[in-house]
Amino acid sequence: MRLLGTTLIAAALISASSVEAVEINGQTSFVAVPTKAKLTNYSWYAFQGAAVYYLTLEFPKGAGADLGGINLEQIQGQNAFSYGAVPVQAFIGTPRHQGRSLGVEAEFSDDARSVEVKFSSVVNPGDTVTIAFQAGVNPPQGFYTFSVTAIPAGPNPVHQMVGVVDMKIFQHQR
Repeated sequence: MRLLGTTLIAAALISASSVEAVEINGQTSFVAVPTKAKLTNYSWYAFQGAAVYYLTLEFPKGAGADLGGINLEQIQGQNAFSYGAVPVQAFIGTPRHQGRSLGVEAEFSDDARSVEVKFSSVVNPGDTVTIAFQAGVNPPQGFYTFSVTAIPAGPNPVHQMVGVVDMKIFQHQR
């Protein structure tokens, strides 16, 4: 019985550790790319304060590599980050069910239409991760579309397209 308990604990510890990345010709790649991404903003109106944009990504169990970061690039609408770089946080879980925090480093492009977010500790396959962009103030009324790219952890990562997410900002009616 004691051997069974020890074996189960060891199996749990092994499954909780990061996976061995898939490397082909010196480049790190995913076997299964995340395909479920969602952009949530609980502040719906133009120029509304305390705006936070939550990008949630469901990372598949069979990914074949840990998630090292993401790239978010705006492809439609006025500049959502027109005020420049904003504070960025990340955590395991969803906006309403936050888990452990992750350290992040965010690099905004000069025109602030794209941002690359790198995690200080990797996200394991099977986890759901949320990146919170604390915009502060919503942009003008409009439809904002972004492409999301996943970046595997490892040497020479191959950035892989996840999909497109969007955000609608409404004009406040008085």
